[in-house]
Amino acid sequence: MQDVILQLGKKYANLVVLTTESSCEGFAKFFPNRHFTFGRGSGNMVSAAAGFALRGKLPVIVGDGVVSECFDQVVNDICKPNLNVKIVDRRGVGLIDDLRDCNDLLSACEKYGATVVKI
Repeated sequence: MQDVILQLGKKYANLVVLTTESSCEGFAKFFPNRHFTFGRGSGNMVSAAAGFALRGKLPVIVGDGVVSECFDQVVNDICKPNLNVKIVDRRGVGLIDDLRDCNDLLSACEKYGATVVKI
C-alpha cells in the first residue's frame, strides 16, 4: 500500500496523507511537507482532512478503525458536504457497539454520497 500511495503522490501534487501513527514512511520521506501524523487524534485527523479538501487538496486518511472511531465526524465533516477525501481503514470497521455494525456504518456513509469499496 505504501508504494501505491507514494506513486500517487508523485502523480498528484495536491495529494496529502494523514495518518494516526508513523505509517507511510516512504511517502513521508519523499514528501515531508505533505504527510501529517495525528497519533491518537483520529477525530482531529478527519476534521483536518475535510479542511484540506475544502482548500483544494486531495487528502488520504490512513489509519486503523478511523470510520468506527470517528463515524459522526466522517459523516458530518466529509460525507454530508460531499468532500473528496479518501479513507484507507486498515483494521476495517468492525463493531462500535451493540446497535451498529460494519454494514450499518458503510450504508450510512453511502447514504450521504460516499463511495464505499469493500475488499
